[in-house]
Amino acid sequence: MQRQSKEMRSLRKLCCCCFGAGRGKEEGMYHPLLPDEERQAINDLLQFFRTSVDIGQPSEEQMRSLLYVSYSERVDLQRTAGLCFAEISDRMRGEATMEMVEAVVSLLQIFDAEVQQASSLALSNLALKGPTANKKTIMQAGGLRPLISLLSSSNVDVQCNACGCITTLATSEANKRAIVEHGALRPLSRLAKSSDARVQRNAAGALLNVTHVASNREDMVRNGVVPVLVDLLNSQDRDVQYYTAAALSNIAVKEDHRAAIMAVSNGSVLQLLLNLLTSSSNKVKSQVCLAMRNLASDDANQDKIVQLGGLSRLLPVLRNIDQNTATAAVAAVRNISIHDGNAAHFIREKYLPELCVLLSKDQWRDAQCHAAGTLRNLAAEKQILPLLDSGCVQIMMNLLESPHTTDLILAEVSAAIAIFCSSEDALANMMSKRGKGLVRSLAIKAKDNLDVEVRYNCVGALGHLAMQKSTHQIIFDCDPSILQLLNTLMQPPQEVAFIHLALWALQQLANGGADAKQKLRISVVNQTLKTISTGSYRQEVTDLAKAIQQSLAVTP
Repeated sequence: MQRQSKEMRSLRKLCCCCFGAGRGKEEGMYHPLLPDEERQAINDLLQFFRTSVDIGQPSEEQMRSLLYVSYSERVDLQRTAGLCFAEISDRMRGEATMEMVEAVVSLLQIFDAEVQQASSLALSNLALKGPTANKKTIMQAGGLRPLISLLSSSNVDVQCNACGCITTLATSEANKRAIVEHGALRPLSRLAKSSDARVQRNAAGALLNVTHVASNREDMVRNGVVPVLVDLLNSQDRDVQYYTAAALSNIAVKEDHRAAIMAVSNGSVLQLLLNLLTSSSNKVKSQVCLAMRNLASDDANQDKIVQLGGLSRLLPVLRNIDQNTATAAVAAVRNISIHDGNAAHFIREKYLPELCVLLSKDQWRDAQCHAAGTLRNLAAEKQILPLLDSGCVQIMMNLLESPHTTDLILAEVSAAIAIFCSSEDALANMMSKRGKGLVRSLAIKAKDNLDVEVRYNCVGALGHLAMQKSTHQIIFDCDPSILQLLNTLMQPPQEVAFIHLALWALQQLANGGADAKQKLRISVVNQTLKTISTGSYRQEVTDLAKAIQQSLAVTP
């Protein structure tokens, strides 16, 4: 009953004033200051709040009384109606009726701060605490436009309530575009600079929620929202930091939007994001890493992050025991590792042991995939010996052989192994440890895997293996047959890229000794080579087939 005291005091005040203290002009009678209907409505509401320990859905009669008071022309009654709606909406868990929401929306448009404060709180409660259907009802009742108008109120509580309601409405996909189209970006950006923490938090949350629509992001860039978001990274409020980093991450998915973000204060966003990596909140660190991941889609930003000391800031986050946080960190690291010349920095900052740990975490699939992708990028920069010493190649071969490795991870692992196979040192290391097992695993994945990238990488790895004559016997003896696999890949309607790759792998075998050439001559691939060399293929394909035939015709 304590929470009902404000509403009851307001109702009692109105009931005590129902008859004036002065005498009337006729027969010395007192004259009512409230009409009988309004007085009865007040009494009904007073009885409702006095007897309802747990306020739920008002009855039809109670709602009729509340609506009657809501549409009164008296501001004191409008204030009371707003307070009643605020209390009811805080407790009510069922769907709000259209007539109830329309009444609250009408109160939003009353030019009285107390009425606006109570009614905006009521609408915010209905959107936040009620069922999802309430958000649709609020939109259909025309609540969005007056809510946006209230963002310009001089009353901080009204700003907070209206902004909070818009934030909640923006969680529905159907509302995100409408909020921007009705002109909410400018007032929300202004409130994001508020000195009131609640208002700033709600404004940042609303701006985040509307970034999930591509056209909204375009409007945000055009309307100057990006500098506001970058500045908000200076906030000491964790929620504001989280909302802002997430919003910038969403905006940064597009190249020209990344340029707009980096244009603010000469790219200060990177330093501000790096500063937040020391936050005690994993949610904040996770979103900061995702924002950096998207910004690091551009080559220049990959280099700048390293120059700012970003790798030393990211490494502790990579070790985080929280899966989402560590995954976000390694996703950022993966993009940074794309830049030519960054590999040496990763080795120097001692990233390889941590990447190996993530590569071994079978339950952290996304982190495992990003770790494999990072190692693939590092291998492409010829950091083979440090990678061999770290033990990551052994882990990758385990993943290649495992039937439980997902295709996304296999795509990264197989690409890295193909690069390793092109290195004499790495190839010797892998063959000494796995030999036939490695060749067989590559053949099985190239033959049976449904992912095109995995198959392509595995065939490429086999081609690199075939460049070493010491591997030829293992390749010819392999089950499943690698020659049969290559022959299948050269048959229509295979893509030209696969035909060309299979021919290239055959060419490596054809460059072997007399025994290898003889095995190719009597195999199924010989007839296929003749078909391709005389067929209507690209010139480079037919030329390659002819070159292999010519090589097979020569006796060493």
